[in-house]
Amino acid sequence: MARLIVKSPYIKCGSGKSAGGYLKYIATRERVEIIPDDRPPTNKQTQLIAKLVKDFPDAKELMEYEDYAAHPTKATASALITLALESNWDRLSSLEGYTKYIALRPRAERLGEHGLFSDDDAVDLAAVADELDHYTGNVWTHIISLHREDAERLGYNHADAWRTLLRTHRNDIAAAMKIPPEDFRWYAAFHDEGNHPHVHMMAWSVKPNQAYLSKDGIRQIKSTLTNQIFRQELLHVYEQKSKSRDELVAEARKAMLELAKAMREMTCIHPEAEQMIWDLSRQLGQVSAVMLAVNGAQIVVGKRHAGQCHQYGHGQCKGFQ
Repeated sequence: MARLIVKSPYIKCGSGKSAGGYLKYIATRERVEIIPDDRPPTNKQTQLIAKLVKDFPDAKELMEYEDYAAHPTKATASALITLALESNWDRLSSLEGYTKYIALRPRAERLGEHGLFSDDDAVDLAAVADELDHYTGNVWTHIISLHREDAERLGYNHADAWRTLLRTHRNDIAAAMKIPPEDFRWYAAFHDEGNHPHVHMMAWSVKPNQAYLSKDGIRQIKSTLTNQIFRQELLHVYEQKSKSRDELVAEARKAMLELAKAMREMTCIHPEAEQMIWDLSRQLGQVSAVMLAVNGAQIVVGKRHAGQCHQYGHGQCKGFQ
């Protein structure tokens, strides 16, 4: 089942807390080749995951958690730990036991000196980080993730595709966050991570305390991006349904014509039913199925051809099978 996961935690800036460090983190992680490791997770990994799940229960909603639960290995444990830490960046520094795990781990696709992109082609990392260091409102840190097979199949396995997607729908995301387009600020970086490549998108308003993101807003963002990412597949599904409907209508019309012809070739006491069938056969371009009642019996025309007319006594048309 194709799925898109959207998580939208936020960093509450001010009072000594800043989102500048997180920005630098997502922008400067270097991409490396992922080496599969099917050995069991280490004791430290197992202990850290248990702590993460206890401290951040929503970590169980991550695709990486599903992978780890189904196949607990060093590789799936590492992927889960990485994204769970990134999803809760703003709370890590205040919780004992996590500080030593925060580091610039590799795997971001760089676009020049860093991997950051936005509305403008050229992003000054230092200037944006400084802006966030002095910002006093909430900064949302969206994480948008796909299964590896979906990303490869749909072309979302590189930064350019995600940059085009987010630029196209930046106003939709702003609307979901209750931010006027002219006040919306966003920066993102693509991380080509294991089985679930994902993009980190930081978003805020130039006016502190203006933005607001509800659960409905998160669902709106997810729906908008899902419809765009899987658009070609959805169009294919619609085309298949349309083709099936047309085939059904053609089949039903053919059956009705055969039925009317059979009635004309025999003595039937229901000429009005015969005329009805002829009329309906001409109108089947607007319907997908027909049900008639003739002498108390039902004729159902659907995917199967209608049955033949059978005579019972004195040449009268009594029913259809």
